[in-house]
Amino acid sequence: MSSRYIATSSAQFLRKIAVDYIRYGYIRYALREIPAIKDVEAVDRKLIECYQITSCRSRRARRRAQKLSNVVYVRYGHTFVLLATEGKHHTFDQIMSHNFRIDPLLYQNYSIGIHSEKPDVRVRAIVWSKVKRRFEMIALHEKTEVQRKLNALPFARFPGIIRQKRKLVHRINVRRKRAGLAML
Repeated sequence: MSSRYIATSSAQFLRKIAVDYIRYGYIRYALREIPAIKDVEAVDRKLIECYQITSCRSRRARRRAQKLSNVVYVRYGHTFVLLATEGKHHTFDQIMSHNFRIDPLLYQNYSIGIHSEKPDVRVRAIVWSKVKRRFEMIALHEKTEVQRKLNALPFARFPGIIRQKRKLVHRINVRRKRAGLAML
């Protein structure tokens, strides 16, 4: 089994999906779990064969020229995602799939979608609202404590997440400025 399909961390799983595939037109997806009792490597081989997944650039180009969809596979642990380009694919079209433009992929605390025609990884809205509430409660605490907690947020560094953090810092600074405290 090629290691190109296997992610070794959840951040690498997200990166492979967003950076390695979405930006190259893989906009349809199907997220699934492999049951714990199954042999993941056997499932890997079966899916690669069934969906005609290939790393051969010329074979993918021929499929694209014929208006056929290419499918790739990414797995982390027992979670995997099949990603497909636009076009027809006999096997992939038979399963329930989603489009990143319409339905962001929700994985752990993250949301992967397409914003302004670019891949966008963010912290899920429900998780981020809890983070914002927590920081609104401590916004007027000592500056070093607030900064330490901001730096300790356990989220991977993607541009969308960095923008979320910047907006949060701005909100905190607005409150601190009104209270006459030093800004972060």
